[in-house]
Amino acid sequence: MGVFNRLLRRDVTRASATGLDIETARGIVQDYKVFLETSAPMPGRVADVSELPHSKDLIKDAISVCITVLGDPQLTKHLKYGYLMLSAWQNGVGANTLGPDFSQLDLDIDPLELAQQIQEQSAPMEKWSPVIRAEQAKLTSELRAMGVNTQLAFG
Repeated sequence: MGVFNRLLRRDVTRASATGLDIETARGIVQDYKVFLETSAPMPGRVADVSELPHSKDLIKDAISVCITVLGDPQLTKHLKYGYLMLSAWQNGVGANTLGPDFSQLDLDIDPLELAQQIQEQSAPMEKWSPVIRAEQAKLTSELRAMGVNTQLAFG
């Protein structure tokens, strides 16, 4: 994530409408970046919002400030992904991350037993998947309101 490092070296100090100055926003985004590198749930899983290094709203505000003030298209692309990833943290999940953890599955067991384990681990996502999708739609709408292209081209 070298682009995040560029964020931290730019010399811009304008304040945002949210009250966050760019230096504070940079620090929050840096904390979130480090957190994502070490603690992000695997795709298809959900974790409790209390695990985030700052409140979800504060992280959203900080990303918004960086997008608005810095105006760097490459950086904005990375910040957009970080913004959308916030949907993987929800209120009320609890202490354990929920959803299938493919990194912990024993692929050498009987395929039917493996399928059963995956099904059991996936069961809690019946509750959380609609919540996550709804928040992803909301976050996408918020990005569009900031003038960010929300097409998710990975390349």
